[in-house]
Amino acid sequence: MGEPVGRAGVVGGGIGGLATTIALRAAGWDVTVYERSPVFTEVGAGITLAANALTALDVLGLGDTVRAAAIPDRPGFARNHRGRVLIDGQVSDFVGGLVTLHRADLIEILAAAVPEQCVRSGTRVTAVHADGVIETDSGTERFDLVVGADGVHSVVREQLWPGESPVRRTGITAWRWVLDTPAPAPVGVIMGRYAEAGVIPMSGGRTYVFAAAHPGFATLDHFADWPDPLPQLIAATDPARIVTDEILEIAVPQQLWKDRVVLVGDAAHAMRPTLGQGAGMALEDAVTLAACAPDPARYSATRRRRVATMSALSHHGTRMTSPGSATAAALRDAIMLATPNALLIRMFRAANRRALRGWQPPQSITAPETHAADGSA
Repeated sequence: MGEPVGRAGVVGGGIGGLATTIALRAAGWDVTVYERSPVFTEVGAGITLAANALTALDVLGLGDTVRAAAIPDRPGFARNHRGRVLIDGQVSDFVGGLVTLHRADLIEILAAAVPEQCVRSGTRVTAVHADGVIETDSGTERFDLVVGADGVHSVVREQLWPGESPVRRTGITAWRWVLDTPAPAPVGVIMGRYAEAGVIPMSGGRTYVFAAAHPGFATLDHFADWPDPLPQLIAATDPARIVTDEILEIAVPQQLWKDRVVLVGDAAHAMRPTLGQGAGMALEDAVTLAACAPDPARYSATRRRRVATMSALSHHGTRMTSPGSATAAALRDAIMLATPNALLIRMFRAANRRALRGWQPPQSITAPETHAADGSA
């Protein structure tokens, strides 16, 4: 291998940070990733990867590994909170793909592709400067490129984009968990007045369950009379395995770069999970940045419209899945019931093609070689 293109420092070892590290190394960069935890971990439950996420993982050389978690398609429904079927289709019509795995499994796959010498685990970044300087609790280093991949509460964004993209609280409580048993029928999504839920099959005979509710509904008791199998899945779950948090979002900054610093993933565009595209956008960011670097302005120009559009669609999509009023929910149900089922399916599939399958990665980088467990090339 020749001289590196430059030195890059990646702040954050989540999905976006690890993917960016892999992509930049494949493009010839010498990369150091800073992670404040002693080991790479992911607090979360299931994650569904749609076509665009898998395409990005192909660029990273990990697509086949992740596709090992694919499951056969099966009937799936969109129902209202009283059990009325609104759309009769397949699981893939609603989630955009059939690769559903635990977030920790995806982190493990990504981390295995990053050599140990690239990682500064257990290191807290205390300051980042636009000229490429990263300060940590153990020293200071200067880089040609700094990547803020440190999540919705990004230190990088707060320091270099002060006040531009503050964290916005939605008041919506989300619950996510995985059961170690196969998903019972019927599976799919359930749309209520003030809440929504979903039951999604996973690889390994497991089930991913999620729910979310507007302010005023702070416990899973709200779903006690919702249609099967949701109440049974709630009752069968150890509360300690349920991840509960508030959904947060940020407005996408006008520019995703400042001098030598760029933002990726939730640090740049934390969005509601309505479309299940948080990880997908981070993976797209990673491969796009590697193709655009060392020109961060080009990366920003290439990505901003895309991520701002997906963020807006995710925000407004809540108005359909849990509109916040009985009148709006009744209108939603009436319109969907009056629309031929085949037309609704075609509309969902067309939306998936445009928003998810329509993305194509830049061609400027190639899939990296697989690294040995000891981090050697």
